[in-house]
Amino acid sequence: MPTLGERIVEHLTTNGASLDDNELAEAMGVGRPAIAESCRQLEAQGLVIRNMAGGTRTVPGLPATPRPPEQVAVEPVAVEPVAVEPVAVEPTFPDHARRILSARWGTTLQRRQAVLPGGVAQTFELASGNGRIVGDVVWLADRGRTVEAKSAAIAEAVLIVGHVTNADRRFLVFGDAFDVLSRWLGSYRLLLDGVEVWFLDGDRLERLA
Repeated sequence: MPTLGERIVEHLTTNGASLDDNELAEAMGVGRPAIAESCRQLEAQGLVIRNMAGGTRTVPGLPATPRPPEQVAVEPVAVEPVAVEPVAVEPTFPDHARRILSARWGTTLQRRQAVLPGGVAQTFELASGNGRIVGDVVWLADRGRTVEAKSAAIAEAVLIVGHVTNADRRFLVFGDAFDVLSRWLGSYRLLLDGVEVWFLDGDRLERLA
């Protein structure tokens, strides 16, 4: 009897489409949590791709049902166990911002797509599931060395998030170059047009505009 993962891969291959967890749950006749867990396992095995919009599709060129590896007889070899220290993975600034802002507003903010005028989909780091809260993180150290380049990056981020349709709250979170950001706000605060500006330093979150 095929496993749930094999059924999901076969269904996606047969339909040739990207389906979200609710659609797969209805097709498989199981609960959405089971679908989500199976899809995560399939993605880890390289059998499907899950995008930010919540869709799951198969990897092109793969068979519908993965073939099990050939069984090869191997002589047992005695190996002494080696203690391996766990590696701590430090969260990225977007990960940290998601945790802090989600706790502040009592919702779950994740990396999701939101719609801009003209139906253009844009990925934002901090978006609620219903699309009513949409924000992004801006790390100015990655946006150029000069003050002019950083100021242009601020203006671009404000322009993009400010045009998200159907959102009640639009915001940006910065984590560096506080002086550059403060000078920009001193000159161009009126251009924000309702976009909130926050600065996150460690666990200290401050609203600047």
